[in-house]
Amino acid sequence: MSPAFPLIELEGDAHHRGLAYGRAAGGRIARGLEIYRADFERRGLDWSRVMTVAEQYFPCLQRYDDELATEIEAIATGSEQSVAAVVLLNARTELSMEPVEPEGCTVALAMAEATADKHVLHGQNWDWRPDCVETSVVLRLSQPNGLKLLIFCEAGQLARHGMNSAGISLTANGLQVPEDGQSQGIPTPLVRRRMLMQSSLAEAAGVLFNAKRSSSHALTLSHAGGEAYCIEATPNGLFWILPQRGILSHANHFKDPVARAVVTDVSLLRHPESIYRDRRTHAALERAHGAVTRQTFEQIFADRYGSPNAICRPPTYRHDGALSATVASLIMDSTAGKLWLAPTPYEGAQYTEYGFA
Repeated sequence: MSPAFPLIELEGDAHHRGLAYGRAAGGRIARGLEIYRADFERRGLDWSRVMTVAEQYFPCLQRYDDELATEIEAIATGSEQSVAAVVLLNARTELSMEPVEPEGCTVALAMAEATADKHVLHGQNWDWRPDCVETSVVLRLSQPNGLKLLIFCEAGQLARHGMNSAGISLTANGLQVPEDGQSQGIPTPLVRRRMLMQSSLAEAAGVLFNAKRSSSHALTLSHAGGEAYCIEATPNGLFWILPQRGILSHANHFKDPVARAVVTDVSLLRHPESIYRDRRTHAALERAHGAVTRQTFEQIFADRYGSPNAICRPPTYRHDGALSATVASLIMDSTAGKLWLAPTPYEGAQYTEYGFA
């Protein structure tokens, strides 16, 4: 069983946050670069060429958000890596130069009308390279305006999944369409970090709506005040699904009826088990309707039906030759401001609690 993910405290301006982040996570950042260097070279991509492209990408990030670009520069300084290396960790999808296997993930969401204590619960199993359990961290970030963020991500990234003290929670699933990778877009870790820096659900969604995208993904947003939706985003379109009876689930295929009519769902070709992962999640939430608890989520995320192609996935090779597993199970209670994480749940889930305090 893997140890708990380390917690890194960050505060101050972008430079001081990034410097502290890089210093605290330097070993995990270096390990992450080793993983992706091997992954790129396995697919026949020259590492020096990838790093050159990453370096050329940085001005695009500066134009998008100079504050976050400053933080990336400081992370590089603190971890004694190049700026290009930290850009690569944040833009690994955009810099792949070819379609890659999308991240397999299963999301569950229960609103107050569906939970036992009337809290909003939001969680996800994150399937990716199993070695990333050695590189992932939890960031507890205090912004100068008083907003606090709890972020789960790979070391060096600005965000992946998380929540803030304004009651917003965010998870993401990989999707894929033929148009992915044909244009330069804003790396999703920057978009997600900017979303989590907002104090209202509308502002958070607006960040996604207004960001140029080069790859497809589904982002599930919830708010402790009682609203939630899942946005299925492609480079050329936005689609959304809403909770039904206060519950929502999502895996790795398009669910919005309009999206299914107009997009070619390549992700479903690669993740055919996505249909039953989504159905089983939704059915479990429906069975417990009105009495959903954190333990309900734990049971869902431990589901091994169809193993290894299950909600809880042991290390298994995907179609593209990459090893994939459930790196972590994540559960967030945005009403209570608490987050729980279990690394390598296929070995037996042991959750650690994180909070804003």
